[in-house]
Amino acid sequence: MGWLGPVAFAPDTASTATYFAEFVATSFRESVSGGIGGWVDDDLALTRDWRFDLTAIERPVAIWHGRKDTLVPFSHGQWLAEHIPHARTSFHEEDDHMTLPVAMLDRIVADLIEMTL
Repeated sequence: MGWLGPVAFAPDTASTATYFAEFVATSFRESVSGGIGGWVDDDLALTRDWRFDLTAIERPVAIWHGRKDTLVPFSHGQWLAEHIPHARTSFHEEDDHMTLPVAMLDRIVADLIEMTL
């Protein structure tokens, strides 16, 4: 099953999933190569006030979220969308934390590029 756990990918995304898994694993290793301080801070952000007002965000924000995400509750993506003015949302009923970026990578990147133009 590997580090992805029970995540299943459709045959047409299997090669992308393999590449994505390798990319994420490499990113994880590099992110802690200098210590775990950043990882700890990221986890603590889940339990503490972020100390800034989401309604004050003026930059473009894209929220992509899969309803079947078991790592980040879908309700959190909805909450962010309600509190960040003008956030662009792309909610997907059949995707989870890992299948969404694999299946939609081209669309996510295109969306981000469009937002910065």
